[in-house]
Amino acid sequence: MHFPFERLRLSIAVLTFLTALAVLLALDHSDLVAQPEDSEVSGVQLGLTAEAREALQESDLAFPSDDAGFSAYYRMGSVGNYSLNKGTVDDHIFGPVDSNAITLRTAPATLVEIGDNYTVSTLPLKNIDSIVSTVNLYYDDEGWIAAYLPSGTPSSQIWQSREENPENPEITDISNTTLLDTINVVVEDALGETEIAHDDSSLGYYHWQHTDAENFLMMAVSRQIQGEYPVQFSVPTTLTVAEVSATMWVSQSTNADPPCAKVTLDDTDLIAEQCTKGISSSSANLSDFNAQTNHTWKLIQSQRDEGASGALLMILYSVSN
Repeated sequence: MHFPFERLRLSIAVLTFLTALAVLLALDHSDLVAQPEDSEVSGVQLGLTAEAREALQESDLAFPSDDAGFSAYYRMGSVGNYSLNKGTVDDHIFGPVDSNAITLRTAPATLVEIGDNYTVSTLPLKNIDSIVSTVNLYYDDEGWIAAYLPSGTPSSQIWQSREENPENPEITDISNTTLLDTINVVVEDALGETEIAHDDSSLGYYHWQHTDAENFLMMAVSRQIQGEYPVQFSVPTTLTVAEVSATMWVSQSTNADPPCAKVTLDDTDLIAEQCTKGISSSSANLSDFNAQTNHTWKLIQSQRDEGASGALLMILYSVSN
């Protein structure tokens, strides 16, 4: 299977091991060579405006931009009336998790830094098969909410697969991420407001260490039996690639033992074989990646037909002038 890597504001390609379904989400998909008739089209722009960046980095606030990598951001309120009740959010995320409540939190947040008008913490969230993902969270009383990965963390680690069957997964949508989940812990759980959807016009994505990056592409596959799932794609020379990373989960579910699985990129191990339930991530060597325009990445489940494995490849890029 071959996917041309086209110019998109936000592109998410999804593949399942049962069908060769591709779902592309984009603001502008007019450049696509081919698109399935049943695909959905939506999305948000990757990038943080200079005005928003300045607002997040004002001297009386404390967003840790030097320590942040890939992020999602949202601002509560409206122009001239941006705000959130920081105390209410503090009480919620640092408080105990009610076993009877419907929540994505698995435990109270861990405090990183706190001030009169801002809070920085880490938040553990449910992912597939009782696996926990941890996301950094910033919010302040001027309405900013930013969920982010630490600098140096592979961006693909935002993958959220919690609603997939851990023994028989069918990947049909990867537009919801752990970053969006984290924002909704603040918006919906703590503040009681309507949850933010992945295509909300006020939701944005930004990489604090790759400030020129404009777009990203995500491709996900899964398996429940031994074998490999190869995906071929090409990168036009008009694109500048800032980061390539992969995240893989291994699911055990009710089985006695999990399978073994690994991820390769151009026949080189990107994530070494893992044989325990959990999530692993790794970034590719861009020098090797940029040496060619046509690529193949694979999820290889090498042992056991029980349980399942899944992998996501994420490419962060910009369009060259």
